[in-house]
Amino acid sequence: MTFSKSCPGSRAIREPTPEYIDCPSCGEEVEVWTHEMSYPCSNCGTRVFREQSSSCIDWCPYAEECIGPEVYRSLKPQTGNGSPGAEAASPLDVLTQEHDEALKHIGLLRAATLCLRVGASASAPLSGQALDQSVSHLGQVLEFFDKELRLHFRREEEVLFPILEKHMGREGSPTQLLLAEHAELWRWHDQLKAKVAELQRDGGAHLPVAATAIYEVGSHITRLLKGHIKKENESLLPLAKSLLGKDELDEVSGKWRSLAAEVS
Repeated sequence: MTFSKSCPGSRAIREPTPEYIDCPSCGEEVEVWTHEMSYPCSNCGTRVFREQSSSCIDWCPYAEECIGPEVYRSLKPQTGNGSPGAEAASPLDVLTQEHDEALKHIGLLRAATLCLRVGASASAPLSGQALDQSVSHLGQVLEFFDKELRLHFRREEEVLFPILEKHMGREGSPTQLLLAEHAELWRWHDQLKAKVAELQRDGGAHLPVAATAIYEVGSHITRLLKGHIKKENESLLPLAKSLLGKDELDEVSGKWRSLAAEVS
């Protein structure tokens, strides 16, 4: 089926325009285009989500073919609590949204490491362009870890966890397990960064060995971070919602703003 380029519903998606949204952490104006769901604040790193209004992708049976599957999947409204398009009502909702973003980057990490591993085999040699693309994707994941995930962890470690421990105590608190997992994740992150840098230095000369090592490290990171997010989404955040009142949540938001100003 051939679609008219004048379709009013898809034109806003195929010909995106910018929207300007204030960052909830530092107040900086963030430019989020209409073909995107979110974009990180250049000042503090907080991911700012664009409010999703109803559009043709909600009901049109030809929407995916019209705008393309990649754009369709990125914009299709999600269901359930903490969906990226939902307006954040509290700092706990912001954490949930950031977990969703982390899971997207875990998917990218998995795809890039698998591509390297398969492409390193003698039966399916990896072209220079494909190698560059895989390394580029790994670079995107590492950048996300270094900026957005690091800020996310600091918000938990320096603000949320101490407030929760006032209610639960520190010894035996689930926050201690989560803190240990934070530290473990950064150890694996450092290994991944070192191995990707090594692959870039030798230009793929030892690709089979490097690809296997990167795949194994990436698999460890994937399992660890997915399990970590599951613990927080299903246990810690519901517990925090039951324990923290409005004044304490406001305190969390205020301290986050101070932290954002510090890292900007």
